[in-house]
Amino acid sequence: MKFPNVIGRRDLIHAAIIGSVAGLAGVLFFILILSSMDPAKQEQQASSTEEEVIPVNSEQEQPVVDKNSFVEFFANQHGVFSSNKAALDFIAGFGSLNTSAIVEIDGNFYVWSSITSIKEELVITDNPTSFAKPFKLSGAACTDPALQSLPAHLQSNDPSKFYFEDSQNQGNMPKDWQSITSALTSLSGDLSVARLHLIVHYFTKNDCMKIEL
Repeated sequence: MKFPNVIGRRDLIHAAIIGSVAGLAGVLFFILILSSMDPAKQEQQASSTEEEVIPVNSEQEQPVVDKNSFVEFFANQHGVFSSNKAALDFIAGFGSLNTSAIVEIDGNFYVWSSITSIKEELVITDNPTSFAKPFKLSGAACTDPALQSLPAHLQSNDPSKFYFEDSQNQGNMPKDWQSITSALTSLSGDLSVARLHLIVHYFTKNDCMKIEL
């Protein structure tokens, strides 16, 4: 029996047509299958293939200061001003304020002449007028242990806790403590004035020190 060894042009055309029709039928069949699927199942399958994305906060979180870490003090307040210059002009008008200090808190400039840990120890004046301004100080946000414990240390009314003859005996205190307290002895012998300038100095110098009015 003989087999033809040459395929005619007509046979090739027929084969191409049949292949195209079969391919088109396969595509249509696949589309029908997809359309018959449950949309909820499709969504579930799609979500299962997606990678979980964890949002990242680009802003660094600020340390939270424990409210229990705040130590209460009382300032002898003579005024509050919108600028440092206005506060300086006010101080210049009263000779009794020559040992006072200006502390900036939340954009306001406060004129204080002394700070005590007991309200009744403040010496209230009439000229210029003053009153007891309660506030709280915290060093909990600081990384330096000396600053963390500073508010509690400043509560003391014992002069030996403030003034040291030997720097080796000052314990866990800020490095510039002795130089600051030595300079304060020439300013005033009043411990409440020394406490005022120490608080203003370390609060102004260290952003981690917090004052709450």
